[in-house]
Amino acid sequence: MKEAVQKKLQELFLFTGIDFPLLDKTYHILDKAVLRGYGPNEILLSKQQNPIGLAVLMDGSAQILSGDEKRPALLRTLNAGDTFGAASLFSGERNYRTCVRAFTQCRVLYLPTDLIQKICFHEPGAAQNYISFLSERISFLNRKLTAYTAGSAQEKLILYLLHLPLGADGSWTLDISYGELSEQLGVGRASLYRAMDSLCEAGLIVRNKKKVTPLQLKKLERMI
Repeated sequence: MKEAVQKKLQELFLFTGIDFPLLDKTYHILDKAVLRGYGPNEILLSKQQNPIGLAVLMDGSAQILSGDEKRPALLRTLNAGDTFGAASLFSGERNYRTCVRAFTQCRVLYLPTDLIQKICFHEPGAAQNYISFLSERISFLNRKLTAYTAGSAQEKLILYLLHLPLGADGSWTLDISYGELSEQLGVGRASLYRAMDSLCEAGLIVRNKKKVTPLQLKKLERMI
C-alpha cells in the first residue's frame, strides 16, 4: 500500500521535478498523509467542513458540484490522480465553497495543509509547481466562464457533456432532465434540442434518451 501511495504522490503536480524520496525523508510525507475510503454519493467535502488539505484521488471517481444545495451544477469530474482543495491551502477562508461527492466507490489521500505550506515555504521547486498549477486552473476557469456566459447553446452543451464522467460503455448519462439542463445552461429548451440534434447530425455524438455517446471526443474538445 505504501508503495502505491508513494507512486501516486511522485506523479503529483506539486512534486514534479523533485526527488520525492529525499523530500519524504525531510518532511515525512508518507507518514503524515491520511487515506480515507468513500462509497458512491458520499460527501468528501462540503462548505460545512474545513478542508483537511490537498486531496488526491487514489482510485474511483468523484464530482465537484456548485454550492447550490437545491440545484447543484456539475463543475468538474475527478478521476484517479486528480486533486481538489489546492485553492484553499493558503486562503484565509476555512470553508470550501463547493461540494465534492463520490461518484463511484473511491479512496482519497489527504496531505495536511500545514505540511503543504511548510514544503512550499522551504522548497522553491514545490512552490513554483503550486503557482503553475493554480495559473493553469485560473486559465481553465476563464475559458469555462466564457463558454457559459458568452458561448452558444452548442458550446454550453459540449462543455457540460465534457465534464460528465464517461461510463464503462463509453457514454455519458445525463443526471438531470433536459428541462433542468436547459435552465442550468441558461438556454431555451428548443435551443438545447437543436444543439443536441446538430451534434448528432455532424456525427459527433449519438443520443439515446438521457444517454449520450461521443463519437469524436477530441473534436468536441477542440470546439470549446
